[in-house]
Amino acid sequence: MIYKILKEIVASIFKVYFRKIYLIDAEKVPEKGPILIACNHPMAFAEACLLACFLDRPLHFLVRGDVFKPRWRWFFDATNQIPIYRFRDGFSNMRRNSDTFAKAHEALANGKAILIFSEGNTKMKKSLSPLQKGTARLAFGAINYPGGEALQIVPIGVNYADGTRFQSDVMIRVGDPVSISNYLDAYKKDQHAGLKEVTDDLYTALIPQVIHLDDLKEQDAFNKLTTAYEYLQPETPWPVVDPEDTRFSREKGIAKFFNQSTEAQKSEVLSLVEKIDTASIAAPGKIPSILAAAGLVLGILFAIVGFVGNVIPFYGAKWIAESKVRVIEFYTPVRIGLTMVLAIIWYLLCFIILLAVVGLKSWIILPILPLTGYFTVLWANAWKKWRRRLRAKSEKGKSIKLLQEIDQLMGLQSAQ
Repeated sequence: MIYKILKEIVASIFKVYFRKIYLIDAEKVPEKGPILIACNHPMAFAEACLLACFLDRPLHFLVRGDVFKPRWRWFFDATNQIPIYRFRDGFSNMRRNSDTFAKAHEALANGKAILIFSEGNTKMKKSLSPLQKGTARLAFGAINYPGGEALQIVPIGVNYADGTRFQSDVMIRVGDPVSISNYLDAYKKDQHAGLKEVTDDLYTALIPQVIHLDDLKEQDAFNKLTTAYEYLQPETPWPVVDPEDTRFSREKGIAKFFNQSTEAQKSEVLSLVEKIDTASIAAPGKIPSILAAAGLVLGILFAIVGFVGNVIPFYGAKWIAESKVRVIEFYTPVRIGLTMVLAIIWYLLCFIILLAVVGLKSWIILPILPLTGYFTVLWANAWKKWRRRLRAKSEKGKSIKLLQEIDQLMGLQSAQ
């Protein structure tokens, strides 16, 4: 029950925090039977929450054992979290992993889905680190349980356009499942070789689902370029959860260019990227700017109401996260979690005040707070687009011409 309630609440927060959640090829996740979901891990516990919210199947999670405190055990059990301990947690705790694997294998034997971060660490970067063998060990261990040979490993990539920016995009892409039964003969002959073969093949299956740069020194230029394309493409705010793969395919194409081109080719593109002014790029719109301006003026009162009604939880969470979080990978997950907690407290406080002033009719007023808050987000995005459109006209499309030139050099069609 707690899992289902939290899933709905957190999913709503995600739909506000992210402009778009691209959920690509979700139908590849088997509807039933034991599965291990092997995922990359760029941003702390955000990936676990995203997949739990937007995949149809309930998930079990392998979670760092050092966060398991006895007084919170009921919560971890209710949300399907299983502790796993690392070398840094001490030898005595490492011995407790036998219980961890027993619980995980029991869940798989019952046809459950377990999420595991196969890289073994979290790092906000646009690349896939070499995988640890823990996923393969967990998979082969499951074959000793009834139904274990039916286990499939599902590679899923979670890719953030900008992990720390409010109203940016996230792209979730599901790959083809890998059946553990294909590796049983090799594993029985040589366990070490079997583990390595599964781990290598899983990396091969996972990397097409991840925006991967071989040289992270090019990440800043990559981010600037993809942001420019984001501003150029006319995309509607709905649906927030979208199966469209255009953006993902475009960014994979750009990453492929950086990974496979010569230094001379990259140098030419990078020199053009430096000249781009992203703020002057605006998506072409069918509605004349004067009508867009009229819509912004008419909506400003509702936007102000939404801002005032939600400013405390939104900016309170932002301020706490910026002042307290020292590890960038934890910034956005902590901010989202704090926003949810502060919003619940704030809405309850407003309800109590309204109840005292208005009476029982206050429940009619209460839903206006989150709804107008979401309207404020949409209004703010429309305002930014309108400003970019004005600037794009004043700049006479200089940056768009640069993008078109870059397209030709990279063999893309994005800025046409």
